[in-house]
Amino acid sequence: MRKKISLLMAAVLCCGTILAGCSNTESTGTQSSSAAQENAAEESIVQGIQEEQEGQQSALDTSEFVTLYGYLLGSPEPAFNEVMDEMNKMLKEDLNCEMEINFIDWGVLDSKYPLLLAAGEEIDWIYTADWCHYAAEANKNAFMEIDLDMVKRCMPMYSEYIADAAWDQVTLNDKIYMIPTSTPDVKAYGWIIRKDLADKYGVDLSKVETIWDMDEYLGAIKENEPSMIPMNMDNSYDLLAPIFALMTAKDAGFSDSNKCGLVYAFDGNETADGVYSIFEEPVYSYLKEAAVKMKEWYDAGYINKDILAATTQSNDNFEQGISGISNDNTLGMQRTLAKCAENGWVPQIVLTDDANGHAARSSYTNNGFAIAATCQNPERTLAAMDLIMNDPRYNTLLQYGIEGETYIINDAGKVDYPEGVSADNTSYNWENTGFWFINKNIQPPRASWTDDYIALNNKLIEGVLIDDPNIGFTFTTDSVKSEFSNVQNVWIQYFYPIAIGNVPDVDKAFDELKVQLTAAGYDKLIEEAKRQYAEYTAN
Repeated sequence: MRKKISLLMAAVLCCGTILAGCSNTESTGTQSSSAAQENAAEESIVQGIQEEQEGQQSALDTSEFVTLYGYLLGSPEPAFNEVMDEMNKMLKEDLNCEMEINFIDWGVLDSKYPLLLAAGEEIDWIYTADWCHYAAEANKNAFMEIDLDMVKRCMPMYSEYIADAAWDQVTLNDKIYMIPTSTPDVKAYGWIIRKDLADKYGVDLSKVETIWDMDEYLGAIKENEPSMIPMNMDNSYDLLAPIFALMTAKDAGFSDSNKCGLVYAFDGNETADGVYSIFEEPVYSYLKEAAVKMKEWYDAGYINKDILAATTQSNDNFEQGISGISNDNTLGMQRTLAKCAENGWVPQIVLTDDANGHAARSSYTNNGFAIAATCQNPERTLAAMDLIMNDPRYNTLLQYGIEGETYIINDAGKVDYPEGVSADNTSYNWENTGFWFINKNIQPPRASWTDDYIALNNKLIEGVLIDDPNIGFTFTTDSVKSEFSNVQNVWIQYFYPIAIGNVPDVDKAFDELKVQLTAAGYDKLIEEAKRQYAEYTAN
């Protein structure tokens, strides 16, 4: 039986997790150098699928011209209407239809999204994701149930690409309401450090395999670079990253995405997969060991003293030359690696992977779209979305805009900006298009991708990323709302100082944390999380 996603999202999700899910860097996609070399073969495959699609779509009734209505997130780029005009010319020829796309601004997303669906607006399809109202709206029957036979008939290109695991991840109570991306983002998390500075001060980075090995490097930055802080981090995205990276390097992948002391563990061998209290073994021992290291670094002056109030992320500080490390996911690293090349710096990447060298592959549910329950033309909508997602003509147009105006393909076969155009002044920013669910594997590589980034991407594809059996589980806090709120407050007040090393005594700090968490209802919260996880794994 397909695993179930919880019917309601957790009341409060980690801000960094939400931003990562909807981050516009997700839309860039990633493609290895080997993939770039296989473009001819890829095009041949796509052509074959397109021919099959044409045959299957000929069975669709396209005699009546229709307008399809869709919704994306964010706001349209200045050249968006021009791009839509070009797309609709092709849709008129291919499917005798056109499409009107509106946007839901980020600032009103949570209020406007459900209202649009409840109000009976003209909507055929709408962007959705595990972090964007999928479970909640599907549970309200706002989305049409997806018939996989219809998908195969109307979306033949997509059907060739999509993995069975994707359907498992989007299944709710044995039903499917989302068309998930066929190409989850290729990303992991990790650190960029400065090899040029390490070489300058005689630090051998060949021995640096995990965050545990950074002591000598951080010490050299502290001693020799007065304008830099070795780990200059913010109070949100960065704050918990080091301590959980230290834990992960010892054993399994550990995280606390709910920010309540509910630890998710994943090791790829299903020996540690699950949810844990921080006071359970092996979590507790790893956490205390990591906390001791964080205190050592904090006391040595490696961590900025204002981290609990700081709002500038380490990657921005790194690019400005005032941090010795950058913490980011590998998609975000594209920008930082390009900045290193621009400045003549030599970067070295240290991944946050587990003791076996693995990290969890991104979820298929991180990007997708749903057919609205009120849709009058579901087959035509699916057929049009198949073209948008998988036909290179549509895919490239929607990702990069108008050739010659907002992008070019250079002599090396890579996407670049035309002369005089850049990310700062373009009328169609490639990162903000909103079509994050389209097939990224058929997109050409970008000229801005450095050799370091391409090598990193290859490394992820060739062995680092593996499937995470926990990925479909979402902790629903409805029955423990009071405890969840109380525990979160305690977690922030008492654990955050431990996490950054700003405590006089680690053992005493953990003792006090346990007292406060227990009083806040932590045991009840953990018991409910374990009950839900057991139910999830049983199905």
